[in-house]
Amino acid sequence: MKKSIIATTIFLTLVTGCASNNVLNEQQMFAQYPVVQEADVLLKNSAAENLALYSPEQMKQAQQVFDEAIKQAKSGKPSANESGKEVVLRVKAAQKQAIEAKYVFEDVLKARERAKVSSANSIIPDAFNDAETKLAKMLSWLEVGEDEKAKRDINALKDQYLALELKALKSNMLSFAEQAITRAKKDDVNKVAPRTISQAIDEYQLALATLEADRTDTTKANVHSNRAIWLVKRANGIVDINTFFENAKFDEEQKILWYQEQLANVMSPLVSDIAFDQPNKEVIASLRGSLTKVLEEGQSLNANVVSTQAQLSQLKESSQAQLNQLKQSSLSRESKMARDSEEALLSARLELEKQQKEKREDDERFASVQSLFTEDEANVYRQINNVLIRAQGFSFKPGSSEIDSTNFVILNKIIAAIKRFPDAKIVVSGHTDTTGSADLNLELSAARAQTVTNFITQVGLIATDRVSFKGFGKEKPVASNETVEGRAQNRRVEILIVN
Repeated sequence: MKKSIIATTIFLTLVTGCASNNVLNEQQMFAQYPVVQEADVLLKNSAAENLALYSPEQMKQAQQVFDEAIKQAKSGKPSANESGKEVVLRVKAAQKQAIEAKYVFEDVLKARERAKVSSANSIIPDAFNDAETKLAKMLSWLEVGEDEKAKRDINALKDQYLALELKALKSNMLSFAEQAITRAKKDDVNKVAPRTISQAIDEYQLALATLEADRTDTTKANVHSNRAIWLVKRANGIVDINTFFENAKFDEEQKILWYQEQLANVMSPLVSDIAFDQPNKEVIASLRGSLTKVLEEGQSLNANVVSTQAQLSQLKESSQAQLNQLKQSSLSRESKMARDSEEALLSARLELEKQQKEKREDDERFASVQSLFTEDEANVYRQINNVLIRAQGFSFKPGSSEIDSTNFVILNKIIAAIKRFPDAKIVVSGHTDTTGSADLNLELSAARAQTVTNFITQVGLIATDRVSFKGFGKEKPVASNETVEGRAQNRRVEILIVN
């Protein structure tokens, strides 16, 4: 009986030991089945090659077979080798299919990339996804050998992507001008300043026509778009003056007197008594002559300054030469140690003064940027020499990257802050709270950052090579996402001035 118990114990120990060694870890699995490891590497690289788009059926089958190969390899089954080989063959077949697809759909894929560069996938996602669905279907047909069916609507799909690109460009570049004109019409500005609003509309239409004719000519389109915005602002100014006249109940004579007073105020530093007893045409000509004279005198004065500077430079060179001679004479009487000590002290003092001056200037600039924003609009932080504007005051519609016109005030303040650092690089980053999926939040934050970037470069006329943008989605919260207040702080746009 005792021997039977011992034998049973040994048997159970052996069975348990075999069972515990029956499952291989990843390192052991790949060492025993290198072809499975090769399949794993190919599948991971397939994402970068976008093989699932070009050869969807092969990649679907390859993934299913690979999942089975992993199970087999972990269990130590020899069949894992055959499954791994099948995966490798399917991925290589997909790579070959991708080459053919890229050749057949070359024009479509170029148009698709242009649409993505213009952010059509985030600005008009439904229309872009419709084109993507058609492309996936056509690529599937090509993969199964139905070439005629796959190529039948290829030109229509290319045109669809190009139309998406154009629509996105218009939305990106012209939305501010369109909003300004729409708001002006809503406020009945065109009733008071119809000609100016009509000119603004004409400029807006020219911007549209420019993109229609050549969508790469964004510079010219921007000029017309910015001109349209300027004209709307001018029309608003006309409305302000007209309202002033109406409130003051001016008659026609009082309007003319007001106009003459404005001229007198503007010209008072140059002309003490304007000849309003003369015809207006002669008054304007006289004032122009006065301004021209001042400009000519300024140019003459500038020439004298340049001449004086040249004389001072010569005098400085002469004085420096004499000073050098004196130094040489002095150096012959002093020791090298004394000279070195004096020069070191002078250099240190100058460097200290330079650093102190730069620090004062930096402090003043930072303080001036801080003073631009209210607590509800943005918080301003100093990061050594850089300045971070954390703007939580933007008002975006849910799921949209379009800036409401109420945000123009804070955007203009941001532009004013950037212009205080004329040599700095600007990095615009978008952030969201945790509401919604990570991918959508990432796309939305990037689109909002790009919209703010467009305003900075197009309206603020900041050079595009100075400004970059990026979306971080929900990756970098600054407050808890568990509260309404915290989520509001996390939905923000940050402007980093890299000084």
